[in-house]
Amino acid sequence: MGSEKSKRARRAAESLFGDLPKTSNTAASRPSNPFEDDPFHHPAGAVQTGDELVVLPAQFELPPGYEDAAAMRDALARTWRMDWIKVGKDECVVRLPLGWRADKSVDGVLRIECAGVVRAQGRIVEGATLQILPRYYLKAEFHESNDHCRIVVRDRGRNNAALKESFWDTRSGPNHPQWKILSDWLDAQYPHHRDPLRYWDDCEENRRAV
Repeated sequence: MGSEKSKRARRAAESLFGDLPKTSNTAASRPSNPFEDDPFHHPAGAVQTGDELVVLPAQFELPPGYEDAAAMRDALARTWRMDWIKVGKDECVVRLPLGWRADKSVDGVLRIECAGVVRAQGRIVEGATLQILPRYYLKAEFHESNDHCRIVVRDRGRNNAALKESFWDTRSGPNHPQWKILSDWLDAQYPHHRDPLRYWDDCEENRRAV
């Protein structure tokens, strides 16, 4: 009796769902994706552009030779190949070139890098300014044990390599006995070193291409 009831129940179920396709646990039999293309799937041969949108301060620490922020933005567009997507009163949105990145570190400083070299930096606060960094620069450095100072000319393009340095002295900064010597040497070797868009290989190449 029980077997007969089971047969009748099975036939009734088949009559109700007989139009449905039979399924299995294989991948080939799974229903197709109703949203078609997988948004996380990149077909073979697809190339990532690497372009990155970044929010920057609207103002700059203007180096000599740049009249205002508009002039600085125009120069950056030419020499960095940076696209200015939106320019506002307090902030700007830019597209960085391929290979460039923005590092918003835990110390509250935004750093713009290319090939591991910091090319610009600024605080991530309201009213901040962005400083475009020159390749060659003069720096007062202090000894960690006795606070004596030396003056060093460094090259950011070569991992901040020291190009020329003074002796250690108790006097620091412009008061150091050799400050003027190194400052004059830097001016003679790199007359445009105060312009942060000079002497970098990419900047010089893009300047020639304009």
